[in-house]
Parts: sequence; C-alpha cells; structure tokens
Amino acid sequence: MSMKSSDTTNKKPREKSALYPAVSISECYDFIKQIDSLGGKAVSYASILNLMGLTSPTTRSFLNRIGASKQFGFITTGGSTAQLTDLARRILYPNTGEFESKKLLIEAFGNPPLYAKLIERFKDKAVPPQSQLGNILMNEYRIIKQVKDNAAKCFIESADYLGLLNNGVLCMDDVTNQSQNCSSFQEVQTAQSDYAEPSQAIESQTHQQEDGYLFEIPTMGKKTARFYIPDGVTEKDIDYIKLYIEKMLPVFLENLKTEL
Repeated sequence: MSMKSSDTTNKKPREKSALYPAVSISECYDFIKQIDSLGGKAVSYASILNLMGLTSPTTRSFLNRIGASKQFGFITTGGSTAQLTDLARRILYPNTGEFESKKLLIEAFGNPPLYAKLIERFKDKAVPPQSQLGNILMNEYRIIKQVKDNAAKCFIESADYLGLLNNGVLCMDDVTNQSQNCSSFQEVQTAQSDYAEPSQAIESQTHQQEDGYLFEIPTMGKKTARFYIPDGVTEKDIDYIKLYIEKMLPVFLENLKTEL
C-alpha cells in the first residue's frame, strides 16, 4: 500500500502544451466540408467518425481536426456534436465566389491565438525554417518539445496553402492586393567559377520587354545575374521590391557563397 502511494507521489505530472492547431488549415477546410455534407448543424461525432472511417472519438486525427477547426473559428462543439459557424458557411457558400472564400480563409488563419502572435512577429519578414521555428515555439511560446515540430509544420503549411509565403516572406496584405504586393520579382542568377578583375565589369543595364522589365547585372566572370519585374507593377510594388531586396538579398547571397 505504501509502495503504491510512493509511486503515485513520485509520478511526474504530464507536461501540457500551450494551445496550437495540430493540423493545417487546409485539413480543417476539408473537415468542415465533411461536416457540411452531414447537414452542418449539430452533427454527431459518431456520424463524422463514420464518414472518416474511424470508430473512436478519442482518435488523435479526429481530436486534432476538432481542436484546430475550433481555433480557426470554423465549428462549435457541445454534447458530442459539431456545428458549423457562420464563418464556415460563408467560406463554403460565398456570395461572390472563390475569391471571397480565400479572403475569409486568410482571416481565419489569424484566429488561433498562437498564429495571431506569429503573424504579428513575422509579417513582411522571412519565416524561419521548420526546425528553427519549432525551437522558437518551444522556447518563447510554451509549445512543448514533443509537438513543436508539428506545430511549426502546420503553421508553415497553412501559410503556404493560402499563398501567404512569397520566397519565405509572410505577406499578410489584404487579399485584394496580394497578387501584386506578394509577387515582387523572380531572380535568375548564374554561378561563376572564373573571376576577372573588377575593372573589367561593365555597367548594369535595364531592358524593357513586352511583359516586363529585365535588369541585368554583369559579373566579373562575364556572366550575367538577372532580376525580372513583371509589367503592370505599381509604385507600392516597387517600394515592396526595394524593401525585400534590402532585407533578403544579402542573406541569399551569403547563403549562396557558402554553397559555391
């Protein structure tokens, strides 16, 4: 008896993680489609499980979808039932088409408390690689070690699914301007092996083409690095491109130097 009591006393409490979506927003989008196919209102867990080919409401894949969908604001639950929110219905049945659905999904992306903090931190900045982001989540956001990598993976996958990652930069501009503001430029750079003296370099040149502008930078190895900017850009686009180059191009070049 005393031995059992001692074992109970020495047993460590299970470490709890801060709240985070355990699946991506795309998986939740598919999940609410399933709930909608069953009526959308007060759908029993048993019905959802049957549709998913599962048997137990404690199955991790089911609980993860329930929890994440609640955080994104897609469902409410009670009495072992799930019900679609008005937000979910507007996403599934938009008044003005697919464009409205995407805009609402982007708004929902910021609903989970953790994601709201990450968006504030990384807006218009490069999102760290998954392993590094996982460590940040553990050290600064109380996500436990066992789930930190999955939490990071789901955030990156969700942002990528919504088209919010542009060359690794989190673009959270209004979706109506997203196609312009988050399409800064494409880089095409050739690696050089033989270098000439700097005095041999010629001036950079800009060429206007039918579909945009090509900015050429000669290398000392007589090869050319190129930046392409599409036609139809605005002054806001140009300011964004300039800011992006100032922040990200030095990092890209330093990384490239280590690979050559």
